Amino acid sequence: MITAKEVAKYFLSKDNDKKMFNTNLVEFHNRKAYEGNIRLNKYLYFAQTVYLAKYGKLLFEDDFVAYDNGPVIKEIVENYPSMQANREEIILPKEIKQFLDKIYESLADASCEELIEITHEDTAWKEVSDKTYYAPVINLEKYKAKFEKQYKGLIKVMEI
Repeated sequence: MITAKEVAKYFLSKDNDKKMFNTNLVEFHNRKAYEGNIRLNKYLYFAQTVYLAKYGKLLFEDDFVAYDNGPVIKEIVENYPSMQANREEIILPKEIKQFLDKIYESLADASCEELIEITHEDTAWKEVSDKTYYAPVINLEKYKAKFEKQYKGLIKVMEI
């Protein structure tokens, strides 16, 4: 199984001009963060949940936790500046790359605000969102059936 860090590096490698995954400081919900870090964590979240809906298993084992701005992977949040500055080619299986390319393309026009709002509508985040001070782990597998229904149309449109 691949890791969230490998998926993150793959997404970063696709953004050659560093416009999507940048180091612009933004503020949402009274929290400052790198815009690119927020975006990267949302891409990871959608990759994980859509993969779970499509294939019935997790793409990677790393846990998402609930932060004020939505689900994140702590390791990615903490290592974003160095990952963003030192981008590298990542080797992944062809079918995983094809899947991730579709996720990347489908989210490319969404703003950070839109990505945050979409994840804030997600039941998995909502159930723990009142505890974000403690950054609780979000059990995504618990919501597998919900994700299957939620992403059925998207999976069909994306042809994955």
